[in-house]
Amino acid sequence: MGRKAFWTITAALALPLAANPAFAQGQGVHCMQGQYSAEQTEELRELGPNLVTGSQIHQEVFDRMGDIAMTAVQSCGRSNRWNEEQSRFATLYELGRINEITYRKSGRLTEDQLQRLDSALATGNHERLWSIIENSVYQGMNEGDGAMGEGDAMVIGAFIVSAGLNTGSESEAVAERIGIILGFMGLQRIGRREFDTLH
Repeated sequence: MGRKAFWTITAALALPLAANPAFAQGQGVHCMQGQYSAEQTEELRELGPNLVTGSQIHQEVFDRMGDIAMTAVQSCGRSNRWNEEQSRFATLYELGRINEITYRKSGRLTEDQLQRLDSALATGNHERLWSIIENSVYQGMNEGDGAMGEGDAMVIGAFIVSAGLNTGSESEAVAERIGIILGFMGLQRIGRREFDTLH
C-alpha cells in the first residue's frame, strides 16, 4: 500500500459515523470484526478473487476494501475514544486482516497449501522471517519498492521449502502468493503491536 492511499484512509477517521457503540467498546483491534453489515461482508467476499493477479495487487480493489474497513475503524474509534495514532494502527491491522481473509478465500492458494503455511508458522522461531516481512511492508507504506536483499530472500525461500510449498512447476507462483499473504499478516502484526504500545 502506498503512502498516499494509507493517509487517505486514516485521514477520514474523524468523519461522522453510525455505529453500535455498546458492542464496540473495550475490544482493542478486535473490535472491528463485529462492525460490518451483511452487505459489506458480501461485498468483501466478492472483491476477494479480484484483489491480486499474479503478484500484483489491484489498487482499485484494495482501495475499495480500505473504504469498507474504514467504516469499521471509525465505529470502534469513536466508541473507544481512540486518538489519531491508535486509529492509524487499528487501520493497518484491519486492512491486513480483511485482505488476508479475502485472499485466503480467493482460491489463489489451495487448502493444502494454506494448511502447510499455517502449520509451518505455528512451529519454530520465525522472528527473522517476520522482521524481513515487516520491513518490506514498511518500505511499501513509505513508497519504497519493498525489494529485499539476497540474504532476506534466502530466509523466505528456506521457510517455503521447509513448509513443503516449493513442489511442482508452479513453485515460483506459489512463492509469490505466500509472500502476499505473509505481507497481509505482517501488516496485522505491525498494527496490533503498535496499537498495544499506545495503551
